[in-house]
Order: sequence, then structure tokens, then C-alpha cells
Amino acid sequence: MTHSLPLKAKVMIGAVATASVAALAIGALRWQAHWSELALLLVAAVLSSRLRVKLPGMASSMSGNLPIILLAVTQLGLLESLLVAAASAVAQSYDPSGKKTRPVQFVFNACTLLNAAGLAYLVYHNPIFAGHTPSHARSVVLAATTYFLANTAPVASIIGFTERVNPFALWHKVFLWSFPNYVIGAGLTAIASTFSTLNSLLTVGGLLAVLFGIYLSYKTYFGRIEQVPLKTMAAGAGR
Repeated sequence: MTHSLPLKAKVMIGAVATASVAALAIGALRWQAHWSELALLLVAAVLSSRLRVKLPGMASSMSGNLPIILLAVTQLGLLESLLVAAASAVAQSYDPSGKKTRPVQFVFNACTLLNAAGLAYLVYHNPIFAGHTPSHARSVVLAATTYFLANTAPVASIIGFTERVNPFALWHKVFLWSFPNYVIGAGLTAIASTFSTLNSLLTVGGLLAVLFGIYLSYKTYFGRIEQVPLKTMAAGAGR
């Protein structure tokens, strides 16, 4: 329920939702359908969004959908990129433990993802870089950086407003844990979009396989980090 949220949080949720609706409207006016590519990336977005790990010591999590969303940004139109981001948001909201996501939380997270994808699309297709092959990798990096900031800053801010903690300190923790994932994601996107065609099932399948390997690495590493305090406490209790 939104009545329990501070005024700043309510204003921010409204602004984020309004921006995402505007992005969808602009995308719909310029829609040029690429049905097979869109269907392939929608499936890939759902699968990669389930490769989710919880960040140590934080309530937020990190999923492997970045390269899929960036592929949509680089290869498809604005509305299609937003639809891929929306599919990712829906897949991320599912909790296998049965814990339900609050409607206001889902709306904010989904709209934040849509806005991040929309801003990344605008940056990537900036006329300064569009059409210049040598600048492709640079455009992908700029798009990934924009997506990172537009995705993580609002989340850190809303948590800071609701829990009355320093938003920048929260964002700094998210940056430290998730920055390598964004670097890897940008690199994978640049490679996939440069040397392969999007409608290749082999390309997307190979990308998902790499993302699954990265997910297992993160899950193992974060699992060991969470085990350290328990082992330390057990060792102290045995003395």
C-alpha cells in the first residue's frame, strides 16, 4: 500500500511511472515490427532474468538479462526494446519461494527497467555514433553505462527514502557488487551484435550459455561470502 510510503518515495514512483508511460507511447508511434527477432529476445529475456542472485548484505538482487536487453537496444526499435525490458521485469518478479511482490514494488521496478532501457536506446542511437562501425563498441559501452545508472540510482534512492538510510551509500554497494556484471554484459553485447545476426538461434543460445556460467560463478562466490560469518561465529563459539 502506498499510504505507508514517505512523500518523497510516492513522488519518485509517480515520476518513474510517468516517464515509462511516455517512453511506451513514443515507441508505439515509431514501431516497426521485427517479429521473429522480438520473439527470440522475449524468450531469452525471461530465461536470463531467472539467473538471479541476491547481493550480499542487501535486499536487492542482480540478474543476467543485461546483454539481452542491450541486444534489443542495439538491434530492434524503441518499443521492442521496452517490451523485452518489460518481459525481464515480469520474470524477475517471480519468487519460487512463494513470497509475493507488492504491486507498488513491481510497478516501480518494472518502470525503472523500462526507463533504463529507453535511455540506453536513446544513447546508443545518438546521431553522433550511429552508422559509424569503429564507434560501435563505444556506443555499447555508453548505452550500458546509461542503463546501469538509470537502473541502479532510482532503486537505491527509493530504498533510501523508505528505510531512511543514505541512498548514495546503498548505490555505492550496488556499484561494487554489480559493476563487473555490467562490464561483462557490455562486452558480450558488443561481440554478439558485431559478429552475429540477431535472428540466429545459435547466437542467442550461446549467449545464454555464457550467462548461465557467469550466474553459477556469482552464486558460488556469494554463497561462500555468506558462509564466512557463520564459520567465524562457529569458530568463536568453540573457543
